Amino acid sequence: MTEKKITERVKDLTTVNFSITKCPQKVYEEFVAFCKEETNDNYSMGLRDLLNGMKSNIKEVVLYQQYMETKDELNQIRAELARMQTEMVPEQETETKPATFGKKETKKSK
Repeated sequence: MTEKKITERVKDLTTVNFSITKCPQKVYEEFVAFCKEETNDNYSMGLRDLLNGMKSNIKEVVLYQQYMETKDELNQIRAELARMQTEMVPEQETETKPATFGKKETKKSK
């Protein structure tokens, strides 16, 4: 085995004890309640779940931002298309008929 594979396997099996100091009471209580409900009082699993949730929330935020930008672009394209369509519609042309038998000329719309 290579040294890198051995190091990765050791990291997967290693555990570390640590403590957090100066943690606000409300944060601690929320964390303990979360771990009790979600991970059967397993704090390391609770921490892992919170970190994974944060990663997925960031992805959701990025996707939502991309969606909103795309929606704005689509609205701009629709407005531009509507403007172009109104410019392309020719104005109604008027036609002049010659007068007959002494009548005045009249304008007729197509």
